Amino acid sequence: MSFKGVHTSKRGSSELRDLLDEVDMEDYLSTQGVHYKLTRGSSGEQINIRECPACGKKKWKVYMNRDTGLGNCFSGSCSMSTFNKFKFIKALMGFEKDYETVEHIKAYLRDLGWRPKKLESEKVDFSVDLELPKCVDLPDDGENLEYLEDRGVTGDLANYFHLKFCEDGVFYYYDIEGEMKYQDYSQRVIIPIFDEEGKLVSYQGRDVTGTSDRKYLFPPGFASTGQYLYNAHNFVDQTRAIINEGVFDVISVKAALDDHSELRDIIPLGSFGKNLSQLSDGDDQLSVLLRLKKRGLKEVTLMWDAEKKALRDALDTCKLLASIGLKARLAFLPKGCDPNEVTHDEIAEAYYTAVLYTPANALRIQKRILTEF
Repeated sequence: MSFKGVHTSKRGSSELRDLLDEVDMEDYLSTQGVHYKLTRGSSGEQINIRECPACGKKKWKVYMNRDTGLGNCFSGSCSMSTFNKFKFIKALMGFEKDYETVEHIKAYLRDLGWRPKKLESEKVDFSVDLELPKCVDLPDDGENLEYLEDRGVTGDLANYFHLKFCEDGVFYYYDIEGEMKYQDYSQRVIIPIFDEEGKLVSYQGRDVTGTSDRKYLFPPGFASTGQYLYNAHNFVDQTRAIINEGVFDVISVKAALDDHSELRDIIPLGSFGKNLSQLSDGDDQLSVLLRLKKRGLKEVTLMWDAEKKALRDALDTCKLLASIGLKARLAFLPKGCDPNEVTHDEIAEAYYTAVLYTPANALRIQKRILTEF
């Protein structure tokens, strides 16, 4: 192949391989908003993708090895029946030229910072403590950030979720060659992410200026958020939970629950996307729910965005949750809205009117999604 900016010599091919080796496809798909779930196949951990970027089929026929990025589309008549990372990314972005794909990958890696590749599904060792960039706890001396107040995040909520503000801090790390690099977290809200035991495992840096090309930053080399459920560390002995997609959706639901005393025993959780990861080694979101179930969780309500794709994914997830013995319900917010865009009363109403998932109800729910959204 010929690449603009990448030589066609052995050295150029090696450079391209090095670029692709640094692309963690799970993270890449998340940043591009691709619907996927994690499964385990005969060749190891796999990423199962709902829609093929080449043929457009939306029946979960695309499988990609989580480590190598090699995969197949099994729709039967796809021009991309087999692919590697480069071919998949090119199809996903709709590029005609190879060099466009190379430049896109370079831009993605520059924004993300280096992230070590996974080797033969070996677990990453997170024994090194994760340090936050220089930041202050919110509220700071009783003062909350105007950016948060404008989004309905009060000082009490900022304190509950351990939100912080980074004015001019950076995160330092070493790349695979031992060279020190850094990510700039200036002018970002820092959103700590804990595992269910309360250990800091990652964090998001949310841009507050509206000028950054990358709305969120994550510390390179640490756990993918797809392993965890946001706010699970605050689970005590609740029997009910609401699962949202993003962090600010969880915060909005928490505020709504606090406004309705009869709902304050519900724990709001975040899935960091429109799917629940499921692997066989316990490092996934479904396993977190199973552990919470052992501690008393009985009912889970899915409250994702009120649009067709998200609701269909939520229905699939309800079926999954029912299969592990949880009472699963699907909530319907006003069309086109997520919890961060509606009132607290509308969130409460969506919870009260959520539909219990049963095999008998599934077709009726599908029809409602099709006709109303």
